[in-house]
Amino acid sequence: MFRRFVAVPLAAAFLMVAAGPMASAEEKKTTSQQQKMKDCAANWKEEKAKTGVTGGDAYHKFMSGCLKKQS
Repeated sequence: MFRRFVAVPLAAAFLMVAAGPMASAEEKKTTSQQQKMKDCAANWKEEKAKTGVTGGDAYHKFMSGCLKKQS
C-alpha cells in the first residue's frame, strides 16, 4: 500500500519533467540556418526529380552549393 503512495506521485513528477522540454520545443522559432536548410532540402527534391541524381555525394554537393548561394 505504501508503495502505491510513493510510486504514483513519482510517476506523475517524472511525466511532468519529461513533458516540459517538449512543450518548450514547440514554442521555439526556426533560426535562419534552419530555414535555409529547409529551403535547400525542398530545392533538392526538385533537383533530384528533374535530373535523376541520387546518392549522398550528390546531395552534399548540392546542399553545400545551395547554402553558399543563400548566404
